Amino acid sequence: MTSQPAKGLDQPVAERTRAATKWRDWKNLPTDLVEDIADRLLTFDVAEYLRFRAACKPWRDCTDNPRAGDEMDARFRPRDWIVLYRCRDPSGRTLMNVATGARIYVDFPELATHHQLGTADGLLVLINKGSNDVSILNPLTGALIRFPPLTINAAVNMPSVYDPSSFPMGWDPTSVTGASIDDSMSPSTLVLCLRPGWHLIVCAKPNDENWAYGRVAKQRTTDKVALLQSPVTFGGRCYFTTVAGAIMTLDFSPGARWPLLTFLLDEDPPVNTEISSFLVRSQGRMLMVCYMFGANLVLGGGYDETEIFMWRGCPSRMEVFEVDVVGRRLVPQSGVGDGQAAFVGATHTVMVSTKKFPKIAANSVYLNYYLRQRGHFGAYHFEDRTATLPRAPKGRSGRFYPCACHWELEDYLVCEKGYHKDYLLYLLADLL
Repeated sequence: MTSQPAKGLDQPVAERTRAATKWRDWKNLPTDLVEDIADRLLTFDVAEYLRFRAACKPWRDCTDNPRAGDEMDARFRPRDWIVLYRCRDPSGRTLMNVATGARIYVDFPELATHHQLGTADGLLVLINKGSNDVSILNPLTGALIRFPPLTINAAVNMPSVYDPSSFPMGWDPTSVTGASIDDSMSPSTLVLCLRPGWHLIVCAKPNDENWAYGRVAKQRTTDKVALLQSPVTFGGRCYFTTVAGAIMTLDFSPGARWPLLTFLLDEDPPVNTEISSFLVRSQGRMLMVCYMFGANLVLGGGYDETEIFMWRGCPSRMEVFEVDVVGRRLVPQSGVGDGQAAFVGATHTVMVSTKKFPKIAANSVYLNYYLRQRGHFGAYHFEDRTATLPRAPKGRSGRFYPCACHWELEDYLVCEKGYHKDYLLYLLADLL
């Protein structure tokens, strides 16, 4: 007797798959299963979480809405996403994920009336061109959160005067050199770094009436804090580094009149050696990248000669440390990591996947445009301990126009707001 195939097994595989898919009631999956899937996607990328919620209403009903409740919720920040300009499109931007390589083309009507000051933990920091009102925009969820205006007062003309309602005369939006968010108190605080000559930082929460100036907790160390740079949000706190390599954070103690800048690490830099230090977040860690140069590296510097390279006749050295926040110490690393490259600068730092962007060298540090223009190298490669020349700058009519349509990713990431004259003029023209 010939055995008969089970019912349905004589159908082609594609037909059986379609039949099984039709039968499964996807929209009525158990709530705990939907929540588990959503949490996993959110851990991977907030964009995937948004796509999941967009699939059907029952899934939206049992998952958190990024635009409801606390719009500053750290879970919904697009940390691995960067925003690139597009040619001849004032409000159009290209969103790019530096970890996965994904791209999204978005139109932001807000950019018709606002100027972008920078980014804070993946969020766009905007200022109204007419009123100086500040807001932050989540480029993926569309949430817009408002902060106090940055106003100008002709009477406040000395950086030593702490007036929480206004800035000194001569201030303009290009004075903001970086931004970050501190989540240590609720609601979260937006922190803006200012260029040398003004106060170090200003802070505000949503719906505050004024901005508050941060003050250094130990006044005797103020001389070491001429400039705070590369602000990073890590573990819910805001961290900065000084050029000399000290790491600072903010203390928002309840009842304090001013936010206090306190030292997490305060080590004296090498004597007679120039140094530039930057913080960068990488796969759940915070790294500090230090670039040192000067004759002292060779003359009694105590460094391994194999880790010193010559650039244009000057001894140079690149170091990477993991910042142990709990232990308040720096742990030496052999580089920034295989499959990764760090773009470092005063206003922002970015870690990029070299597996997704193979034109960028792995385990390398790329310096910003400002340092390159001052005669430094373009990138340092830890694999063979070599430095390479900067790429030739791209532009039109001798001016800098960052553009996702024609620039390579490397060209875009090395250009920093406020550190190149032509780019600064371009930003000012955008304000008029």
